[in-house]
Amino acid sequence: MKKTMYKILNKDLTSHFQGFQYEIGAECHCEDFDNDQSTDCSNGFYATGVEGLLYTNLAKGRKVFEVEVWGQEVLHPPYKNRYEYQKIIREVPLSEVKALVFEQNKKMGWNFYNTLFPINPLELPKVTKVTEQDVELLKEWASVSDSGSDSGSDSVVDLVWDLVVDSVGEEVGDAVYGSVCNAVYGAVCNAVYGSVPVSVGDSVRASVYAYSTSLFPNIEFEYDFSSCIKLCNKGLVPSYDGTSWRLHSGKNADIIWEGKL
Repeated sequence: MKKTMYKILNKDLTSHFQGFQYEIGAECHCEDFDNDQSTDCSNGFYATGVEGLLYTNLAKGRKVFEVEVWGQEVLHPPYKNRYEYQKIIREVPLSEVKALVFEQNKKMGWNFYNTLFPINPLELPKVTKVTEQDVELLKEWASVSDSGSDSGSDSVVDLVWDLVVDSVGEEVGDAVYGSVCNAVYGAVCNAVYGSVPVSVGDSVRASVYAYSTSLFPNIEFEYDFSSCIKLCNKGLVPSYDGTSWRLHSGKNADIIWEGKL
């Protein structure tokens, strides 16, 4: 029986893992299909349900395609399901992908939607005036970041990473690392470097990881990251150079506030 599933490919319909060239409407058959149930990566055509879209980073410009699969199958849900036959039906428009992911999000115990479509705090409306409450939140975050461990802000990254992996599995942890932390951190850090003449990379990385904990409301983290989350949700990204703290906002990471705490 044929089943309808989904597959992520490069824009040119090649697989980003094997470089296999697909064609819409063309039936593909794996003549040396591996039906060994103990192997999760082997010969065959792979496809997933909506929840499996997390396995590959959509932020790299890849596209989602609807596929038909049938014949022999080896299932390692939700990410690694392989089939003997596969046919690409159509490209799924981004609006439809977002609707599918949003619906799936209701069934998850964490924020599946914003893991696939992460929010960059610097892309939120620019803050033009920092309030006393914002500075108090920054003081709270400075205290948490400092007490996170002996090694400073890098340890915040380790705390977040370890708990996410322990709670939701390494596959989800990898997705969060690639889609949220790496992608958002890279964009935020590049913008911040354009406005700060000193190194603040570790503190920005810690802020982004702390912000990512908002995706997992059911995980009890060792430290309270809510102060950093509130700042980021407002469009303010904290940075620290070892002496002064700053709050950045807007696509150019403009310094909105600077001082010592």
